[in-house]
Amino acid sequence: MKLDSFIEQFKINDYRRFDEFYALTSKNVYFTALGILKDKALAEDIMQETFVSFLENVENIRPNENVNAYLSVIARNKSINLYNKNKRVEYGEDNLIKVKVDGNFDSGGVEEILNLLPNADDREIITYHVVLGYKFNEIAKILNKPLGTVLWKYNRAMKLLQTRVGDLYE
Repeated sequence: MKLDSFIEQFKINDYRRFDEFYALTSKNVYFTALGILKDKALAEDIMQETFVSFLENVENIRPNENVNAYLSVIARNKSINLYNKNKRVEYGEDNLIKVKVDGNFDSGGVEEILNLLPNADDREIITYHVVLGYKFNEIAKILNKPLGTVLWKYNRAMKLLQTRVGDLYE
């Protein structure tokens, strides 16, 4: 379903279908924030802030714009700002994230696997492509990086994960 119909309703202050819109887009926002912050509670906070900012600026969205990418950019920027603000604070909770499997959300070790990557950019790229299903050109636009760089980092990260995941689960 195209998200344009929701946007048009929001522009005229009709929010009756916001719950449906939220259900369609919240996973992308959540995983974007979680990939940067590595904290479930903070990611949920950023998710809420992202949707508030989105609704406050809904007039700026052009027809046929990729709304998921727009939301991801907001979430990414808010997450980076919060991360930089809280750099010196360590969060030690062991959080498992929910991964959509066959239409149902189920507990999984995705966060544990993503934490095997030493580089935040690599975690973001893997999250966007593998977990959220973004295309590489969309990821390049969100991260404001050349497509070649995104592809190179993705391939390097996947090779690293292939060796480390095997070590983790042996």
